[in-house]
Amino acid sequence: MKKVKTGNSLFRNKNLFSTFALIMYIVLLTSVVVYRVDHLTREQCYQLLSSSTNEACIRLENNFKSDRSSLRMLARVIANESDLTSDEVNHFLTAYDISSITSDVAILTPENTVVRMRGGNVENNTVIDFDTESAPGEHISGLQPRINGADPPVIRSFVPIKNSGKITGLLFLEMNPGAIASAWAPEIYGRKASFCVADRATGNMIINGWNTSITNVSQLPAPELAENIMGGRTGFVQIDADEKDDDYFVSYMPMEIEDWEIMVIVAKSEVFSSANDIESFLQIFIIAVAVSLACYLGWVVYTNRLAIAATEKQANIDVLTGLQNRNRYESFCRTLDDRIGDFACIYIDANGLHEINNSKGHLAGDQMLRFIADTLKIAFGEDMVYRVGGDEFVVFQRGKSEEELSEALKKVHSEVEKNDYHIASGICVHNDEHSINDMIKTAEGRMYEEKKRYYESRGQQVRNALSD
Repeated sequence: MKKVKTGNSLFRNKNLFSTFALIMYIVLLTSVVVYRVDHLTREQCYQLLSSSTNEACIRLENNFKSDRSSLRMLARVIANESDLTSDEVNHFLTAYDISSITSDVAILTPENTVVRMRGGNVENNTVIDFDTESAPGEHISGLQPRINGADPPVIRSFVPIKNSGKITGLLFLEMNPGAIASAWAPEIYGRKASFCVADRATGNMIINGWNTSITNVSQLPAPELAENIMGGRTGFVQIDADEKDDDYFVSYMPMEIEDWEIMVIVAKSEVFSSANDIESFLQIFIIAVAVSLACYLGWVVYTNRLAIAATEKQANIDVLTGLQNRNRYESFCRTLDDRIGDFACIYIDANGLHEINNSKGHLAGDQMLRFIADTLKIAFGEDMVYRVGGDEFVVFQRGKSEEELSEALKKVHSEVEKNDYHIASGICVHNDEHSINDMIKTAEGRMYEEKKRYYESRGQQVRNALSD
């Protein structure tokens, strides 16, 4: 009997020990899983925010560059007119493609008269001053009041109108910062992330899709973040707010526009919403899922790797055309060496994209860009073709002469024009006399020369036809 009791006691003790050991193992394993999920979530947040910040920066810069390029061309056309308030000038203004984020295109004369595309010119305006805005030449302003004084304020992109070397007026485009913040909200965390742009010269928030009560970076609840932004640095930081408010993750980097700094911000609760569900699930079913915890952890790692791979693909491939995007282009350019040998660059720009978007809709414009991209893939192979802007493409080629490239490019022009599209292009073959950057700039410059000739000879007729 004593032996039975001893055996039962030993069995009970072993069972208790095994149960306790299993509980401790599950608790330890759950703690490891929770820690790992938290770590992976933070890592994924860092990668997503950094990628989104870079993508938003490129998109915003390209949009401003595209608008400025269009303004330059329009300014060159208007420069030939002696009277900036004439009906002919107004006709040129009304032909400009106004998008959802732009509210007006107008001219500021030396007399501080604002010539507006929809009429209703404003004489002796006191909102913007010709002498002040013409001094820096081409530039993008910070927040400025609207001409009529209404809210909200706008951002203006100024391009001088020159005649015989003298500035006879300022062509400017008004943009709604709120519309920019809404239209380009990062597509991460269910579009719950926001982006902001600050002016490092003043610290003022120019575009604020996060917290409109914060008008200057000095008001940010993180002095280190404000200091890094004002210093033009790149980084990732967590903002620890008060107990009543949520914490935030912020990714920031400098832009090539004026002295601007871009930030992408997401609430910590949004980042950890999935992780919190996972932890709750583990707490409720901790015993039942003890055996499957290892499999679950493997699934988390696997899905995280898929997310990273998808993010990398999204960061390097243009969704519309399937070509490599500007991020991949700049990365490739950094690997090039000036001693590369036989190497050539072809710079291509789609003519009339704004007009097609304006007259036929953006789907027609997208169809045009896809067709041009497919034609370039066939002609040059997709490994060395990049979409570097809204309507700009770059092609690199090895071991081909300028004559061979010109012949191939003629076929591209022919195929494109068969579909009633038009492109401008420029070729430059690398040699020992100039660097890789010089080769690219030369090709781009030749493209702009051809684009200018196109608009001078045929562009106006094409715009008139599309407008009809």
